Amino acid sequence: MTLDEFQLEDDSLLEISRKLSNVTIGKMPTPGEELDKSATDPRVLANSDESHVEDILALGVLPRIKELMQSDNGNSLKFECAWIVTNIAAGTTAHTQAIVQAGFIDVLLEIINSKKAEVYLKAQAAWALGNIAGESPAYREELMTKGSSTAIVNVLNDIYEDIYDLALRDGRGRGRLYLLDNDYDVSTESLLWSLSNMARGGYRTADYYENYLIMFDAFAKYIMFENPKQVLEACWGLCRVLYNMHEVGAFYYRVDISVELCERLGELITSSPLKVVHAAIRTIVNISNGPDKYAMNLLQPPVILSFMQLLTPQTTTDVRKDAYLALSNLVASNEDMIDQIIQHRPIIDNVINHLAVPGHTYTHFNWEPSVSHAFCSRSEEWKVTKEALWVVLNLVTVGSDSAIYRLLSQHPTIPAALAALLNYIQLPTDVCEKTLECMISLVQRTNKCIGDQYQNGKNPYVRQLIDGRASMALSTIQQSNSTPKIWDLCSKLDKLLYVSEESVSQAAAMVDAGGMASAFGLPSMVEIQSKSQKRRVIRGLDDGDVRLIENAVNNLCI
Repeated sequence: MTLDEFQLEDDSLLEISRKLSNVTIGKMPTPGEELDKSATDPRVLANSDESHVEDILALGVLPRIKELMQSDNGNSLKFECAWIVTNIAAGTTAHTQAIVQAGFIDVLLEIINSKKAEVYLKAQAAWALGNIAGESPAYREELMTKGSSTAIVNVLNDIYEDIYDLALRDGRGRGRLYLLDNDYDVSTESLLWSLSNMARGGYRTADYYENYLIMFDAFAKYIMFENPKQVLEACWGLCRVLYNMHEVGAFYYRVDISVELCERLGELITSSPLKVVHAAIRTIVNISNGPDKYAMNLLQPPVILSFMQLLTPQTTTDVRKDAYLALSNLVASNEDMIDQIIQHRPIIDNVINHLAVPGHTYTHFNWEPSVSHAFCSRSEEWKVTKEALWVVLNLVTVGSDSAIYRLLSQHPTIPAALAALLNYIQLPTDVCEKTLECMISLVQRTNKCIGDQYQNGKNPYVRQLIDGRASMALSTIQQSNSTPKIWDLCSKLDKLLYVSEESVSQAAAMVDAGGMASAFGLPSMVEIQSKSQKRRVIRGLDDGDVRLIENAVNNLCI
């Protein structure tokens, strides 16, 4: 089961999403030099300044620029024209619309597909198309329909074949490649960025799964390079493709998310600049919410050992949050994957360490600010806490009886950590809700799966919760202005603790029977299981959201 969660895109996603002005290519005015707005040189006018773009459009030279790009003139002149188009397309919506309405998409594609065009010219044309793609889902769909992604992939593949045999390999024999040619270095960065922008999706993303397949293959090739800029664009490209192809069966039937690719991502998250790490971990998240056969590749020793390094408090909050999201997806899979995760004790130790109030320490049933309190971004850290709770919820709900027994034997402080968290009076609503769900699932699963092993018919984990003042905390939470859902969870957990303390077997039997559970105000097993085993896809203001909107509209009955 997949759960879609809405989240505003952060700066790192916006960086790859935005349209980019091509101000770094070509001659620009020197510092202090004034632009002569009466000049007729459109190349000088077409920079990132919005007023200058208005000037060039007012000149009415777009038809002439288009004519020059379609002529037999050499690559240099066409490059100058493509440079102008790139900067206009990087402007406002009206500017981009002017380029599209003037028919430049077809002209730019002709250049990219031309055998006479040099690589640097093709890259410039692709950059212009990338700026058009950054404007709207409708334009991205139009570009996809006209074969723009295929054209750019063909150029990238030609470059790859050209340099593969000549590229330097590192001494470890791992097949890492280096782009040594400066022209190729600049061109591939532009091509990859443009392709990644096109991979952001349109209104019928699933219909174009074949285009996404070839884009995926191209990005998978270039992620193996050691050039940081190319790797960054390739990572975001992979992230975009997997994000938009989520649950598209035809895509996953044919795609190859190899062990080698996952191992490369594992390397990147531990030995790369932060921008690359963020892109790589987002790609890992999108692999973790896909089919089990590919998610399993993330549990390869080189990958999981690298992954473990991101779970520590020393990792930046946004990267750590994504790492825990990926982990929660992995333990929402099958028993084999859960068993492998539990075998890595440091992973669970880090999960338990995050079952805490950010910037506080817990002593004598109170949370006191710690030394790090003043430097802690609590709102962001709470997101990490919630992800850690998702991990626990999936483990104790999806795991087999033996897995839960092993989990609690190796980490007996989990119930106490949950009870302590519940004792924080200012617990955020979403964190409180997830804590309650974890405790309910923990009690019922331990009542049922290992109840026969308890002495005197008592569940020691229930006793830990009670000794941790969980019942008192429930009363306090209900007395506050809690949501109806939290009030209901508190009521059910309170009754479940009472019944379990009286008789483990009776509590397990009552919750197993849905009707009886409801009659006594207890959660049923179906209800407990419905709250976990969910792989989550984080959706923002763009990308896959347009597909969700379209699906919703198509399902309307009037």
